[in-house]
This record gives sequence, structure tokens and C-alpha cells, in this order.
Amino acid sequence: MTSRSLSFMSDPLLPGPCKACATPSAIPRSCLAPAIASRPAGLLGSLHPDFQRFPMTRLLTASDIATLVARHQDGRTLAQDFYMAPQVFTADRERIFFRDWHLAGHVSEIPDTGDYLLFDMLGESVVVLRDDAGAVRAFANVCRHRGARLCSQQTGHVRRLTCPYHAWSYGLDGALVHARQLDAGEDRSALGLKPVAVEVFEGLIYVSLSDRPAGFDALRAELTPHVRPFGLARTKIAARRSYPVQANWKLLVENYNECYHCTAAHPEFARSHATHMTADRVAPLNAALAARSAQAGLSTAHIDRIGLAAPAGSPDYAYNRYALFDGYQTGSADGEPLAPLLGDIQAYDGGASDIYVGMLNPMLVYCDHAILYRFIPTGPLTCIQEILWLVHEDAVEGRDYDTDRLTWLWHVTTEADKRIIEANQQGVASRFYEPGPLVEMESYTRRFHDAYLARMR
Repeated sequence: MTSRSLSFMSDPLLPGPCKACATPSAIPRSCLAPAIASRPAGLLGSLHPDFQRFPMTRLLTASDIATLVARHQDGRTLAQDFYMAPQVFTADRERIFFRDWHLAGHVSEIPDTGDYLLFDMLGESVVVLRDDAGAVRAFANVCRHRGARLCSQQTGHVRRLTCPYHAWSYGLDGALVHARQLDAGEDRSALGLKPVAVEVFEGLIYVSLSDRPAGFDALRAELTPHVRPFGLARTKIAARRSYPVQANWKLLVENYNECYHCTAAHPEFARSHATHMTADRVAPLNAALAARSAQAGLSTAHIDRIGLAAPAGSPDYAYNRYALFDGYQTGSADGEPLAPLLGDIQAYDGGASDIYVGMLNPMLVYCDHAILYRFIPTGPLTCIQEILWLVHEDAVEGRDYDTDRLTWLWHVTTEADKRIIEANQQGVASRFYEPGPLVEMESYTRRFHDAYLARMR
């Protein structure tokens, strides 16, 4: 992307550290609301490099954001400020990302007592570990002494969590076990690590930064019978790739929620998956799939608890299995198998299952592998899309699967998505942009808007 000239409104510029996503001591390069000196001339050079890509949006108050929400036209895309304004991104952090559930990893990453992984997002860091009883726990990666990070490596193994600063140490249950010279009057039991909400669903580890996260009871009760045959708890991560995208996170989620663009943007995907077709054309394919799925031991139920359809106090969740075109057994270049069958599956049925656990954690499960997505915002105009490929836990690379073949389809598809989403962001940044109408095949994008706006009210 090339630099653009700045267009300023009458509002004063924000002085000091980033108001959207940084602490005073650390402003990440991806931040799009940098420390800005209020200088009438030569201002371009003082701006953060990422911020120079687009015109500066006006500064919004809470009242302005409420007005934007109230003025949204149902069935159209969002107003420009939702995709651009640092103040909207600040609200997104608090009302979406710090409240929702996020995929942190898979149980295969922490098989033994003392194994840990880190989940990092928007300046927060969470240690997810296996405790002495074999349970999965999560704690803020913050020492209770002076706040230093306890763990710096993304994965590792520890007997205790020991701060590298002053050597305070904590058990795998989070309790403080050692603190040199701590005053005898201090209550050590009150100085344990801050717990973070964690849930394990079919081997997938989810964390929430909320003090009162949505409960998993309804999700677990309804989804488990349909998801368990895939045996996701008995899989392992075969590959992991990250795709930095120069766009607001909402454009990534919108893009994933519709296949209206698939014919034009994803010829590799469109020749094997029927989701780019209208409902009347795909219905016969899905009807034929139902019989094959039953023989394979797989569900073709349609469960839709997305957005406003989610039970009270529950995260979003969904399950839907759809047909691949004839001749395709899985999501491969030639339709041929990529890895051993998952879980309890008896045979290939020529289908794929879309599964949601939370708003931001879609997955696509074929008979022989699964694709997990993470949308990780890094600033108002930057995001990372991470993909994890799962295969059966006993599969051996080079014998049972080839990593390049396994990852090919969703690598080329995601690279294409990255290009079109960044082009979308460039257009949304234009003074000529205005919200456009959504079509029938974008109904889930529309529902994402409904759910998002409900949380912003």
C-alpha cells in the first residue's frame, strides 16, 4: 500500500500515548492511533508509518459511537468509522475481544504436567498450562509483585512459574509459593496469580478475559453429539500459519461469513465446495450428502445459535455440514484423501462441517482433517489471521500426510482473501465510500453486524 495524504477534521489531535491499543510504555508498530504531536507543519513525518496509509478519521466520543450504531441501516454494510476510527477499536476491545471466548490452542500442545502455552492478544498475555492433577488452567501472565511477565516463550515446560525479575514463584495452581523477604504480615494466599476463564471443548482450549464470561453449558449440551464423532480431542496440530492483513478485523470476519465472493476470488475452492451456489442449487447436493453422512456416522443437523439467536448467557455457536462436489472426498486439490480419517468416522461422505464456538473462532472439519481459524486484531487497521491444521494424533508426516498437500487449499484461499480484504479496506477508507446493500448470500455477514451492533449498544 502507498502513503496517502492526510485529511484533518476540526477536532484536536490526540497527544501522548496510543488511546486505542497500547500502554504508555509500549506502542506496537501495528497501532494505528500513535502518539501524535500537534504540529501545524511537517506532521506526516511524525505519524506512525501504518497510520500514513489512510486518511485520519475524526475523533469520536461515546455519544458519536452510539449515534453510529443507532443510524445503521439494516441490510447494508457498516459506516466507515466502524472500520477506521481508533475510538471504535477501543470499544471493540472492551465490548468484543475482552468479553468473548478465544481459541488459545489444543490439548495436544500441553500433554504433560507443567507444559504451558501462551495466548497473547491486544497487550494481554495468558499462560495456559497443565496442572498437577492433569487439569487445564489459565492465569494472567503477570507477576503479583511488580507486574513483570512470567513467561516469554510461546510454549514450554515448568515445575513452577518463576518471575525472571525478583524470582517470586507460583505453583501450577497459581498459588504463591516463594517470595524472598516478603513481609510476614502479607497474606500470601491473596497474592496468587490472577485466574483467567478457560474451557476445553472437544480438545480445543478457549480462554476469556472477562470477569463474567458467557457459560458453555448450552453450547456443550447441543454441539457435543454432532462434533464428537470427529474426535478432535484425539488430533494434533500438523501445521500453523499466520497471515498479517492490513485491514480492520471486521472485514476479515465479514469475508469469512459469506461465499458470495468465492466464484470470483477463489476458483480453487469453488471447484470443490458448493457453498458459493444459491440455496436452490445446493439443496439436491446436500440431500444426497445426508444419506452418505449417516453411513459415515456424521451429523447433518443444522444448528444456528449465532448472534441474536444465541441462548441468553451463552457464546455464539453453530454446526452445519454441507456437500462437496461429486468426486471430492475432502478439501484437496484433486479431491483425494489427505490424511487418515478422524475420530469415529467410518468412511468419506464427501462433506465438510462449519462449526463455530464463539463469534471469532470458526472451524471447518473434513473427514480427514480440520481447519481452525483465529482472527487476532493488532490495531484499528491491522489484524492477523491464523490457521491451524489438525490431523489424527497417530498420523505421521511423510507417511500418512504431506504438509504441502494438506495446507494447499486454505493457504491459496487465505492469500487471495488477504489481497481482496486489503483492497476492501483501501476502498472503505475513501471519501467516496458509503454503506452498500448486502445480498441474500451475505445473510451471515448481516447477522454478524446485528450481533456486533447489539454488543456496541
